[in-house]
Amino acid sequence: MMISSLKNALVAGVLRAFAVPGIRSGFIRVREGEKGVLAVVLFSFLLMGMDGPAPVSDEQRQLGERQAQLAARVEALKEEQDFLLFQRSIAGSDSKYLLFDLTTGTGALKYRNRILRTFPFTLPASKQHQLRKGRHVLTGKTDGSPAKMSLVVQDSFIIHGKKYSGRQTGGKKLPGLVVGGKDLAAMYYALEQGTMLYIY
Repeated sequence: MMISSLKNALVAGVLRAFAVPGIRSGFIRVREGEKGVLAVVLFSFLLMGMDGPAPVSDEQRQLGERQAQLAARVEALKEEQDFLLFQRSIAGSDSKYLLFDLTTGTGALKYRNRILRTFPFTLPASKQHQLRKGRHVLTGKTDGSPAKMSLVVQDSFIIHGKKYSGRQTGGKKLPGLVVGGKDLAAMYYALEQGTMLYIY
C-alpha cells in the first residue's frame, strides 16, 4: 500500500512539473514536446519495479538447483582426491593406520596395502556432525581395564569399547567411536602415538 501511494505521488509530481498552468475538468494538460513526454515515460519505467520483486522463473530456479548440485559434486571430488592422496602417501610408509567409513559404519586396520583387521563401529547420530572428515593423528592412549581403555585422536574424538566408563581429560567432551572389546585391544597394542587415521 505504501509503495503504491509513493508511486502515485511521484507520477503526479512529474505531471505537475511538465504541465501547463491551469487545470480544466480535473485533467492535467502535459506540455507538448518530446522532452516532457520522454521524462514521463522514463519515470514510468522506473516505477514499474516498485511494486515488488519479480517472481523467480522456472529457469532461474532450475539454474540455482544445478549450481547447488555442482557445488556438492565439487566438494565430493575434493574429498575423494584427498583420500586417494592419503592412501598413496601412507602405502609407502612402514606404519599401520586406521580407516573409518562413516557411510557403512566399518573400520579397517591396515599396513601399507594389506588389511590386517576389519571391524564395525558405531557413532551416535547426535555426534556425527561434530566429526570432521579427513586426516587425523592418534595423540594418546589410555590404558587400564577394557572399560577404561581408549585411543585419543587429537582433540576430535576418542575410540573406546561398548562398556566404556573412563573419564575424558579436559573440559571438552569428545565424540566417541564405539568398537568391540577385542577390536579395541587389537588396535591398542598395534598402534602408537602419531599413527595416522582417515575418516571418509
